[in-house]
Amino acid sequence: MKFRTLVLGPLAFLALGFSSLLAESPEMSDLGSGFIYSDLKIGDSREVVLEKLRKADFIQIYEERDRGLVKCSIRWNGFRYELTCKLEKGKLTLCLVEGQKGWQFSFYDEILNPQWQNLRDRLIKKYGAKRQFRDFPKLKQVPMDDPGGYVTDTWDLSDRLLMLTVQSFKIKDCCTNKMVEYSCCTLLIQPK
Repeated sequence: MKFRTLVLGPLAFLALGFSSLLAESPEMSDLGSGFIYSDLKIGDSREVVLEKLRKADFIQIYEERDRGLVKCSIRWNGFRYELTCKLEKGKLTLCLVEGQKGWQFSFYDEILNPQWQNLRDRLIKKYGAKRQFRDFPKLKQVPMDDPGGYVTDTWDLSDRLLMLTVQSFKIKDCCTNKMVEYSCCTLLIQPK
Protein backbone atom coordinates (compact mmCIF):
# COMPACT_ATOMS: atom_id res chain seq x y z
CA MET A 1 0.00 0.00 0.00
CA LYS A 2 2.85 2.37 0.83
CA PHE A 3 4.42 1.65 -2.57
CA ARG A 4 1.23 2.75 -4.33
CA THR A 5 1.12 5.95 -2.37
CA LEU A 6 4.82 6.70 -2.88
CA VAL A 7 4.85 5.95 -6.62
CA LEU A 8 1.31 6.51 -7.85
CA GLY A 9 0.79 9.74 -5.91
CA PRO A 10 3.60 11.64 -7.67
CA LEU A 11 2.71 10.03 -11.01
CA ALA A 12 -0.89 11.23 -10.68
CA PHE A 13 0.38 14.71 -9.80
CA LEU A 14 2.66 14.73 -12.87
CA ALA A 15 -0.15 13.49 -15.13
CA LEU A 16 -2.47 16.26 -13.91
CA GLY A 17 0.28 18.85 -14.38
CA PHE A 18 1.10 17.56 -17.86
CA SER A 19 -2.56 17.53 -18.91
CA SER A 20 -2.87 21.20 -17.95
CA LEU A 21 -0.04 21.94 -20.39
CA LEU A 22 -2.11 20.36 -23.16
CA ALA A 23 -5.36 22.07 -22.16
CA GLU A 24 -7.01 24.13 -24.88
CA SER A 25 -8.43 27.58 -24.30
CA PRO A 26 -12.02 28.32 -25.36
CA GLU A 27 -12.86 28.60 -29.05
CA MET A 28 -13.68 31.90 -30.71
CA SER A 29 -17.20 33.16 -29.92
CA ASP A 30 -20.08 32.50 -32.30
CA LEU A 31 -21.47 35.29 -34.46
CA GLY A 32 -24.44 36.98 -32.83
CA SER A 33 -23.61 35.52 -29.41
CA GLY A 34 -22.88 38.93 -27.89
CA PHE A 35 -19.49 37.70 -26.71
CA ILE A 36 -16.15 39.11 -27.85
CA TYR A 37 -14.18 36.03 -26.80
CA SER A 38 -15.07 33.21 -24.40
CA ASP A 39 -17.83 34.73 -22.25
CA LEU A 40 -16.43 38.29 -22.30
CA LYS A 41 -18.88 40.97 -23.38
CA ILE A 42 -18.39 44.55 -24.48
CA GLY A 43 -18.93 46.80 -21.47
CA ASP A 44 -17.85 44.23 -18.86
CA SER A 45 -16.13 45.97 -15.93
CA ARG A 46 -12.56 45.18 -14.92
CA GLU A 47 -13.83 43.14 -11.98
CA VAL A 48 -16.21 41.14 -14.19
CA VAL A 49 -13.47 40.48 -16.77
CA LEU A 50 -11.13 39.20 -14.04
CA GLU A 51 -13.88 37.05 -12.51
CA LYS A 52 -14.85 35.53 -15.88
CA LEU A 53 -11.22 34.73 -16.73
CA ARG A 54 -10.71 33.05 -13.35
CA LYS A 55 -13.95 31.05 -13.62
CA ALA A 56 -12.98 29.85 -17.11
CA ASP A 57 -9.61 28.61 -15.71
CA PHE A 58 -7.41 30.97 -17.70
CA ILE A 59 -3.86 31.07 -16.37
CA GLN A 60 -1.26 33.77 -15.73
CA ILE A 61 -3.89 36.49 -15.33
CA TYR A 62 -2.48 39.93 -14.56
CA GLU A 63 -3.35 43.61 -14.92
CA GLU A 64 -1.68 46.71 -16.24
CA ARG A 65 -4.09 49.11 -14.56
CA ASP A 66 -2.31 52.28 -15.69
CA ARG A 67 -2.85 51.18 -19.31
CA GLY A 68 -6.36 49.74 -18.80
CA LEU A 69 -5.34 46.18 -19.70
CA VAL A 70 -6.10 42.73 -18.32
CA LYS A 71 -3.93 39.94 -19.75
CA CYS A 72 -3.72 36.17 -19.56
CA SER A 73 -2.31 33.19 -21.44
CA ILE A 74 -4.28 31.13 -23.92
CA ARG A 75 -3.31 27.96 -25.78
CA TRP A 76 -4.60 26.76 -29.14
CA ASN A 77 -3.25 23.64 -30.89
CA GLY A 78 -0.17 23.64 -28.66
CA PHE A 79 0.69 27.29 -29.41
CA ARG A 80 0.80 29.82 -26.58
CA TYR A 81 -0.71 33.27 -27.09
CA GLU A 82 -1.48 36.20 -24.83
CA LEU A 83 -5.02 37.54 -24.58
CA THR A 84 -5.23 41.26 -23.86
CA CYS A 85 -8.55 42.75 -22.79
CA LYS A 86 -8.62 46.52 -23.41
CA LEU A 87 -10.67 48.59 -20.96
CA GLU A 88 -11.67 52.19 -21.55
CA LYS A 89 -13.27 54.09 -18.68
CA GLY A 90 -13.30 50.78 -16.80
CA LYS A 91 -15.31 48.91 -19.46
CA LEU A 92 -14.19 46.21 -21.92
CA THR A 93 -13.97 47.52 -25.49
CA LEU A 94 -11.92 44.95 -27.44
CA CYS A 95 -9.62 41.95 -27.22
CA LEU A 96 -6.25 41.31 -28.81
CA VAL A 97 -4.56 37.92 -29.16
CA GLU A 98 -0.80 38.18 -29.49
CA GLY A 99 1.66 35.44 -30.41
CA GLN A 100 5.13 35.02 -28.99
CA LYS A 101 7.61 37.82 -29.59
CA GLY A 102 11.05 36.92 -30.85
CA TRP A 103 14.15 38.29 -32.49
CA GLN A 104 16.37 35.34 -33.43
CA PHE A 105 17.06 34.96 -37.16
CA SER A 106 15.07 31.71 -37.33
CA PHE A 107 12.16 32.91 -35.17
CA TYR A 108 10.19 34.53 -37.98
CA ASP A 109 9.95 31.40 -40.15
CA GLU A 110 10.09 28.67 -37.50
CA ILE A 111 7.90 30.13 -34.72
CA LEU A 112 5.96 33.16 -35.91
CA ASN A 113 4.80 31.73 -39.26
CA PRO A 114 3.30 28.56 -37.70
CA GLN A 115 1.60 30.63 -34.95
CA TRP A 116 0.15 32.96 -37.56
CA GLN A 117 -0.99 30.00 -39.72
CA ASN A 118 -2.62 28.40 -36.67
CA LEU A 119 -4.62 31.59 -36.04
CA ARG A 120 -5.57 31.91 -39.71
CA ASP A 121 -6.72 28.27 -39.93
CA ARG A 122 -8.74 28.61 -36.72
CA LEU A 123 -10.47 31.76 -38.00
CA ILE A 124 -11.25 30.28 -41.42
CA LYS A 125 -12.71 27.20 -39.73
CA LYS A 126 -14.89 29.35 -37.45
CA TYR A 127 -15.88 32.29 -39.67
CA GLY A 128 -15.30 31.02 -43.21
CA ALA A 129 -12.87 31.77 -46.00
CA LYS A 130 -14.74 34.90 -47.19
CA ARG A 131 -12.44 37.73 -46.20
CA GLN A 132 -9.84 40.15 -47.50
CA PHE A 133 -6.47 38.46 -47.37
CA ARG A 134 -2.91 38.25 -48.62
CA ASP A 135 -0.10 35.78 -48.06
CA PHE A 136 2.28 35.66 -45.11
CA PRO A 137 4.81 38.44 -45.74
CA LYS A 138 8.56 38.36 -45.89
CA LEU A 139 9.96 40.11 -42.81
CA LYS A 140 11.24 43.05 -44.89
CA GLN A 141 7.61 43.71 -46.02
CA VAL A 142 6.43 44.27 -42.45
CA PRO A 143 6.58 47.97 -41.51
CA MET A 144 8.82 48.62 -38.50
CA ASP A 145 7.14 50.13 -35.40
CA ASP A 146 3.75 50.46 -37.13
CA PRO A 147 1.01 49.73 -34.53
CA GLY A 148 -1.21 48.33 -37.30
CA GLY A 149 1.51 46.08 -38.66
CA TYR A 150 1.08 44.18 -41.91
CA VAL A 151 -2.58 43.15 -42.16
CA THR A 152 -2.87 39.71 -43.74
CA ASP A 153 -6.55 38.90 -43.16
CA THR A 154 -9.69 40.90 -42.37
CA TRP A 155 -13.10 39.46 -41.58
CA ASP A 156 -15.73 42.22 -41.56
CA LEU A 157 -18.56 40.32 -39.87
CA SER A 158 -22.01 41.40 -38.73
CA ASP A 159 -21.03 41.89 -35.07
CA ARG A 160 -17.23 42.16 -35.10
CA LEU A 161 -14.16 43.04 -37.11
CA LEU A 162 -11.26 40.57 -37.01
CA MET A 163 -7.81 41.58 -38.22
CA LEU A 164 -4.89 39.18 -38.37
CA THR A 165 -1.55 40.99 -38.59
CA VAL A 166 2.20 40.55 -38.45
CA GLN A 167 4.12 43.21 -36.55
CA SER A 168 7.75 44.24 -36.34
CA PHE A 169 9.14 46.59 -33.72
CA LYS A 170 12.32 47.57 -31.90
CA ILE A 171 12.98 47.07 -28.20
CA LYS A 172 16.05 48.25 -26.31
CA ASP A 173 18.08 45.29 -25.09
CA CYS A 174 18.77 45.67 -21.37
CA CYS A 175 22.19 44.00 -21.59
CA THR A 176 23.70 45.62 -24.67
CA ASN A 177 21.73 48.89 -24.61
CA LYS A 178 21.13 48.40 -28.35
CA MET A 179 17.84 48.30 -30.22
CA VAL A 180 16.77 44.78 -31.21
CA GLU A 181 14.15 44.05 -33.87
CA TYR A 182 11.31 41.80 -32.69
CA SER A 183 8.29 40.41 -34.51
CA CYS A 184 4.98 38.74 -33.62
CA CYS A 185 1.50 38.05 -34.97
CA THR A 186 -1.67 39.58 -33.55
CA LEU A 187 -5.41 39.10 -33.87
CA LEU A 188 -7.63 42.11 -33.16
CA ILE A 189 -11.20 41.28 -32.11
CA GLN A 190 -13.15 44.56 -32.37
CA PRO A 191 -16.89 44.40 -31.61
CA LYS A 192 -19.19 46.60 -33.69
